[in-house]
Amino acid sequence: MPAESFVVIPAVELPRWSLMGVAEDFARVQILLSLFDGDPEKWLEQIDLHGGPELDGDVAFLHEVQQRLAADPRYLDDMRRIIQEFAERVSM
Repeated sequence: MPAESFVVIPAVELPRWSLMGVAEDFARVQILLSLFDGDPEKWLEQIDLHGGPELDGDVAFLHEVQQRLAADPRYLDDMRRIIQEFAERVSM
């Protein structure tokens, strides 16, 4: 095969912390939808009652969800669909 038919894709190195953030937020979406029925206030109430500084990331995530819901009321419907599609694709 001639050399010009090959495509070279450069390696992309992602910082480990950025991948952890994606995984954490994916887990948070699942928790929000499954345990708190998509209601960030319910989760924030639990954090107020039982939480500590280790949950600061959850609080920031929930505030972001509240802002997104204010801008787009269909946000949680989109998240439910994404989680469902992911589950359908990866379950065996």
